[in-house]
Amino acid sequence: MRPLARCAVPLAALILTAISACDPNRPFAADEPPFPPALATVALSSYFPPPEAAGGWRTTRDSAQILSLGMDAGKLAGLGSYLMALPYETYKTGVSGYDFTNKAALVIKDGWVVGEYYNQPSAATAVYYLASNGKTITIMLLGRMVQDYPGVAFGLGSRLYDQRWLPEGFPLTDPRKADITIDQVFRHVSGIIPEAEDQIASGSVQTESAWNFAPFTVGKDPDYPVSAPLYFTPGDSSTYTKGRPYSSVAFNHFSLVFRNVSGLEPSAYLRQGLLDPIGVGRMAYKRPAGMGDYVWATAGNGLASARDFARLGYLMLHEGDWAGTRLFAASWLRNFTTSAAYPNIRSNVDCHWGAKYPSDMYRTTGSGQNWALVVPSLDLVVTFNGRTPATLAAQVDTASLSRLFAAVTERYVACDGTIVHDTTGISLSAAGRKRAGFEFVDLRWSGAAGTNVDVYRNGATLVTVANSGAWTDATGKKAARSLTYRLCLGGTGTCSNSVTVTF
Repeated sequence: MRPLARCAVPLAALILTAISACDPNRPFAADEPPFPPALATVALSSYFPPPEAAGGWRTTRDSAQILSLGMDAGKLAGLGSYLMALPYETYKTGVSGYDFTNKAALVIKDGWVVGEYYNQPSAATAVYYLASNGKTITIMLLGRMVQDYPGVAFGLGSRLYDQRWLPEGFPLTDPRKADITIDQVFRHVSGIIPEAEDQIASGSVQTESAWNFAPFTVGKDPDYPVSAPLYFTPGDSSTYTKGRPYSSVAFNHFSLVFRNVSGLEPSAYLRQGLLDPIGVGRMAYKRPAGMGDYVWATAGNGLASARDFARLGYLMLHEGDWAGTRLFAASWLRNFTTSAAYPNIRSNVDCHWGAKYPSDMYRTTGSGQNWALVVPSLDLVVTFNGRTPATLAAQVDTASLSRLFAAVTERYVACDGTIVHDTTGISLSAAGRKRAGFEFVDLRWSGAAGTNVDVYRNGATLVTVANSGAWTDATGKKAARSLTYRLCLGGTGTCSNSVTVTF
């Protein structure tokens, strides 16, 4: 199929978001905020890591600095120790650099890696099987495709089986396929063969010699006709009784969609659209013979290093913005992060993860306990990689969250409305101004006891000053995008709220 025109036609009615300029890599305009008004209360760090080959993530092990960022280093170490001590299960991928005995965890607060844990030396440079995190990556890349190809008119309400982007699916193997929407695939209620239905559908890729990726995906593999019919009416999974309606085969349709729309093999479009812009290095793939000329199965067959996987979580935290370049619309991702309906980006909006954790928290999912947890209100990303037995999933979910939030010292609002760590009484405000082109920030605070206070800027110690209630930072900068401040009682972890000034 000939690829569709890129940035050639005005958006049609089905497009979810309006794109103001054709260049998908454009920087923000001077009058365009990096985040829409709905995020005005969330002050995220303006830091973005260079590629690992160019230095990678900034890291701190200084307990005082970590405390100033709102985390307790000792308790973070307890989280790391717990995760690294978990058992592993055998799982083979045939990919060099992968070892199912490796484990890794990263904690990124305000753009700083404040915790980085590996269970053995080889784990630091290993790649990890991301499993169903590929589905979350697919969701993000579809947001990019909407931006790259507005003339396609592709949105949540669009039909999956449309000859413009899925001609391989015609003629339909089940007439009800005509009714499947993109949103139903994301919610795992499309009716396409669930993983619970048959072993051949139990994952993103299969090693059986007769299995053929593209034909099987659209129900046209003569050796496996089990994928031809739907197993329930699209949108109504209540009649399915064998188990969860969760379907990797449904998500694999997007491999075909990406190729048909972009003209590129899906992994090449992924590399172009997301991985290169955020500095991801090697992305490997579990690729059995039945994949044919496909490399990436969009239900999830990718492998990446722990540090590069964390970049994907950080991109989600920043809702598609990477250092001023818009990779996909923030509104696209919010369809999923503000709803409880999407298993692959599971939000805490309904207190699913816990009533005492922030409602804006959400987490991805991948077999073997591979996940990225994102908390925008705390500017926090936590990732875990390895092959932990599925039988421990509920225990790991509960214990890891408990240990993580025991390490949080910053004030936050829990899902049930409780204000946590609202005890310091130190209130900080900031106002930015310019003089002769240089930027100044006037800090004002109240409620601090003691002789001195420590001022932190963008997570790093800036200066210790007298506790006078006011101090001005002559930044020496002319083009800082944003600066984030926090103030702590001299030599302690008793700190104020964080404030961000944007110039």
